[in-house]
Amino acid sequence: MTEEISVNFEAKNPSGIKLLNRLYDCHLVLNDIGVRLDEQITKQEEITVPTKEDMDNLNDTFGKSVSTFNDIGDQYGDINNFANNFGGQTAEFARKLLTEMVEFNNGIADIGDTEGGLANYDDDKLNNWVNRVMGDIVDTNEAFNELIKK
Repeated sequence: MTEEISVNFEAKNPSGIKLLNRLYDCHLVLNDIGVRLDEQITKQEEITVPTKEDMDNLNDTFGKSVSTFNDIGDQYGDINNFANNFGGQTAEFARKLLTEMVEFNNGIADIGDTEGGLANYDDDKLNNWVNRVMGDIVDTNEAFNELIKK
């Protein structure tokens, strides 16, 4: 069952909304994985997240977000100018979403730069990064709920 919602964005340049939506699509992938991981941790179940499919989705999400950030750079110069394109609750939502996606991208890039990748990545660094991203996901969700007045 799907729920229909109405969102009113405030933007000086409406084309920025398409870029914001592309980043939000990336957020939804991270949110899905984060919700399932949180459920397993809360229920003290065996951790099976991320699955192979999740890893493929994370890789795809990384590529899409990098592409979106490149487009933001091309159109706005940097993410601060992009964020300043928005007003009201849209600005707060955009800042939270940007923070989340930058944190995600930086972590994925750091893992990718590690010789041997994830298998050799420091466990403490990984746990800290996952916790930061999950916190950012929550912040983005809260900002989105304010945006839609839910």
